[in-house]
Order: sequence, then structure tokens, then C-alpha cells
Amino acid sequence: MKLLKTSVPLWLVLVIIAFFSAGSLLSICAFKSSQKKSDELNALDKDCGIIRYRSSRHGEFTRPLLMADSPSESADFLDLKSNIIEAINATSTTGGVSTVSVYFRDLNSGRWISINGSEQYSMASIMKLVTMMYHLHVDEVKPGWLNQKILVEKSLTGDNVQTQEGPQLTLGKEYSVKELITFMIKYSNNNATAHLNSFIEFNDYKLFFSDIGLPLPDPKASDYTLTSDQCSRFLRLLYNSSVLTNRNSEFALSLLTESVYHGGLLRNIGEKDLKVAHKFGERFYPDANQMHETAIFYNNENPYLITVLTNGKDTAQEAALIGKIGAIAYDYSKNKIN
Repeated sequence: MKLLKTSVPLWLVLVIIAFFSAGSLLSICAFKSSQKKSDELNALDKDCGIIRYRSSRHGEFTRPLLMADSPSESADFLDLKSNIIEAINATSTTGGVSTVSVYFRDLNSGRWISINGSEQYSMASIMKLVTMMYHLHVDEVKPGWLNQKILVEKSLTGDNVQTQEGPQLTLGKEYSVKELITFMIKYSNNNATAHLNSFIEFNDYKLFFSDIGLPLPDPKASDYTLTSDQCSRFLRLLYNSSVLTNRNSEFALSLLTESVYHGGLLRNIGEKDLKVAHKFGERFYPDANQMHETAIFYNNENPYLITVLTNGKDTAQEAALIGKIGAIAYDYSKNKIN
């Protein structure tokens, strides 16, 4: 009896061998990763080059993965990086903007690029993202917390300068925690933020930072600085639904799409149906001003995250540059990301 014989082209044999070799490498990598100690946080996998951030809130048998990062930016987006740098250089010659940092991440693949990634900036109102996440987490531990009433007797904003104004809280009126969160995120209301912050337990609050490799804020300090990559991790936590339930993460991101501020990343984008979850921040110093924005663009099948942090002497020019960068990234996402 003759054995069945099939003629297989040499190129196909090589492809099959390469495929199984890659599969074996991935299997080995996954196996080695699973052998790591369960309490090892923010670990760099030396074989695969992946940085993993795991939650300190865990059970006996689980250690939730919050996010994972490749340590190297993607060569696939170098043309986007070049276009953004060109826009930055064209603006910086006018003198109104001194430094700019950008972080761009394709949320499907995890590929990213960074410009001036080591520069530190004040987070200002972007910290309101953490205040929101904190109270949503409390509601998961203490159901009904969002319905608790807080009496707003006076303004707690102190000397904080805020140029982007919206509806104000009525003094002497009670608001639910959820209503204050809405004022804080939709209108970036500082008084709502101050009242919500007055109910924060710092030991629990700081876990949002330590778990994702960020320096712990000093509760007595008036400022907190991060890089554009570090700033982007707050929205990534919400997008991954890794620190809150899916329901609360959906609520948070949905509320961020209702932000009334359109003077930065969205200023040059005219599509009305585009969903963008975003938060801006501004900080004023005696010798400089800072203007920032971090956002997730839900652009059809190509969602991406972009954070732009700026420092200079003219917030109008800073906001305009953020708008230019936002338009460049949006046009690129429609035509190039796949």
C-alpha cells in the first residue's frame, strides 16, 4: 500500500516553521510570566519587554492586571510624530509656547509614540479624574454613596485661578456626590472638586497612583507634576475598566464626553457625532502658564488616546497649538491607523 504523498512548496514549509517557532516563543513568554511572584508589582518582563501594572486591591487567588506597556515607542507612527514636531516647531518660534510634550497611543494595538516625554508639568484640573475615580470606587464599596448629600455652604476654591467658567454651585444648597462629580467633570468646577476632595481618605486615594507606577502626591503640596505618558494612565484605567466596574467606567467616560470645553484638542475638528472623552487643565505661575488636555477619541474602529501638555507665557497660543496637534492626530487616525 502506497503512503499518501503531497507536494508542499518550500516557501510554505518555511512559513509553517516560522509560525510554530513564534508560537512557541509566545508560549514560553506567557509561561515565564505566569511564574512570577503574585505580589510583584510594576514588573518588567525581561524576556518579552512588557511592563505590567497590577492592582494592590486583590484577593487570595487573583491579582488584577491594570495595564501593560511596551518599553519602546512604535516605528509605525514616526510619520505622525514628524508632523506633530513640525507643528510644534512652527509655533515655538513665536515665543508664546516654550515646551510641549505629547503622548499618542493606539488603543487597539497598544502602539505609542512620545515627544519630549521626560518633561514634567503640573496636572492641575486633570487631577479631577482621580477625584472622580475615587468616589466611584467608594460607591462600589459603599453602595448609595453617590446619592449622599453634601451641603455647599461656601466656596472652598481659595486662590485657584480658573479661566474656563461654567454654571456655579448655589451656596447653601445640598448636592449629591454624583451631582458634584458632574459639575466637576462637565464644567471643571473647582468648588465642586474642593467639596469632593474634603471627603477623600488619602490612604485609599494614593493606591490609584502607586498601582500604576506614579509618584505619590503630597496632600499638603499645592502642585503635582507628571509627564505626558504618566498623565495618560488615568484615562487608560477607565478605558480598561481595570480599577472600577464596567458600569462606573462607562459612566465616567460618558460624562467626560459631555465636557463643555472645546478650545483645545477639539477646536479644529468639526465632526459633531465624534465621541471624545477628555479633560483639560490649566495652571498659572508668576513667570509661566500651562495648558493641557488628555483625551480618548472614539474614532470608529480606531480609538486612540492623546495627551498634550504645554508650558509658556500665552495660554491662547498654547490652546491653539493643542488644537493643531489634535487635528493632526485625528486626520492621521482616519487615514493611517489599522
